[in-house]
Amino acid sequence: MVSLLARIINTYSRIIGRILMFILPITVLTGIIYLNIVQAGAPSLIPLAVDIAWYVFLFNCLILSFNGVLVSLSFDGEVKKLTKKGTPINSAVGFRNLEKKYKASNLYLLIILFFVVLAYGLYILSTYASADVAEWFGFSAEGLATLTFYLAISSIIFAFSATIIIKVPTLTGLTEGSLLQYYSASRHPFVLKSFISEAIYTLLDPITRVYFLQWSEIISNDICNDFSPKHSPTSERQSLAVHNVLVLLYLHYRFPEIIDKDNLEKELFRIVGFDTVEKIIYGDELNLKDWITIFEYFTKNSPEIFLIIDRIILTLTETPEQFDSKDFWISSAVPPIQKKEESQDILFFILNRKKGYTDPQRIKMSYHGADELSPHDLEIEFTIRAFDDFVTIPEDTSLFLTQELRQLIRLTTGILHQGTGIWLSVHSENIGSNLIAVAFTSDNEPIETQIFELRVVRGFKFYLQSWGPRILASLGIFLPIIRAILGF
Repeated sequence: MVSLLARIINTYSRIIGRILMFILPITVLTGIIYLNIVQAGAPSLIPLAVDIAWYVFLFNCLILSFNGVLVSLSFDGEVKKLTKKGTPINSAVGFRNLEKKYKASNLYLLIILFFVVLAYGLYILSTYASADVAEWFGFSAEGLATLTFYLAISSIIFAFSATIIIKVPTLTGLTEGSLLQYYSASRHPFVLKSFISEAIYTLLDPITRVYFLQWSEIISNDICNDFSPKHSPTSERQSLAVHNVLVLLYLHYRFPEIIDKDNLEKELFRIVGFDTVEKIIYGDELNLKDWITIFEYFTKNSPEIFLIIDRIILTLTETPEQFDSKDFWISSAVPPIQKKEESQDILFFILNRKKGYTDPQRIKMSYHGADELSPHDLEIEFTIRAFDDFVTIPEDTSLFLTQELRQLIRLTTGILHQGTGIWLSVHSENIGSNLIAVAFTSDNEPIETQIFELRVVRGFKFYLQSWGPRILASLGIFLPIIRAILGF
């Protein structure tokens, strides 16, 4: 159990401390430059204000560093706890990379503290002790004061450049997906047969994934008898139950005006028992509040999965007849712009509307991309579910939707269960426009062909986090040399 003091320190670090790390360096720099260059012998209140800014700067860096140590210890403790439970967390895909990024971010906090302490020591030396130290070493007092003053400025610039890179982690909240910002899914299945649950499982960081498995096990063990009676025995309903609960939680998060909390609870009670609904909404691990935090992160950083779901429910509410127009309904989520330094997810969703075929259908997808794209050419053949009236997708979808709102929820979850997703990650080093052509066929008969233009750009975040620290750090290195050359 984490102490109240540790939680207070972490809350301060994430909300106040991070902001102050951008304000205080500029404040201190402005103050000491004003005192030493612009107006020597300033009114007494200004030196006092600069001293106070220094003390706040030092204290803030100390708290951030202490928080970094606390969260690293908490991280280690969480892994040990999971290992004792018998969870193979140490072999989880991406875990070591996650651990490296997570602890490197905390190490930056200690590096910042070192530079700030060094800057303060040099500032005190240049302001109050340069004469005594210069006499002791036989140097020029004025020259030593000038050198230490510019070195102090350089150290502050180094600290500020490191601030651009750091992320202030959350203490212990590893059950809430707080490690997601350090993790990106580098491996995922091409074919998503359980569209939302497989996608979320892949996107979650390895530690939160463990809690997801425990959470889904609770749901699987408490399925209502009348839920999905066509799927028997119970083992066949377990994955469907988890899938439906996840869809319901997302729909409530994304469309609260359509799927409010009352409708959410009613649908959850249809799937699982009272105690499990309480755990899903208010429980200790991965409750409704936690899932909203996770969905917020996913919709911001990996929106393609959820664009498909949004499109399904918007199509149902606006133009439901589109589902009835073809044997296969295909939707895609291809972002128009890709940042060069990142791989981009591309998703396709296929719903089988072909009546009279009890056997699963074979679909072939042929992907052809520009030469600079990776992958360049790809061909996948996969199986999609046969049309199944269990999910109550009738021949005339628009008439079906004239019934109560709950049918809209069940139809959306049914479509997501019935459909199959194709998930690709595309990367390009070519700045500019890249064309992608994707063709779907069934039994050598064309179904649909889609052509996309993917523009590759440099993101502002890349320039800020890649070049900002480099420029500032270079300025910190060369500032004393520049001062010596120009003689100001």
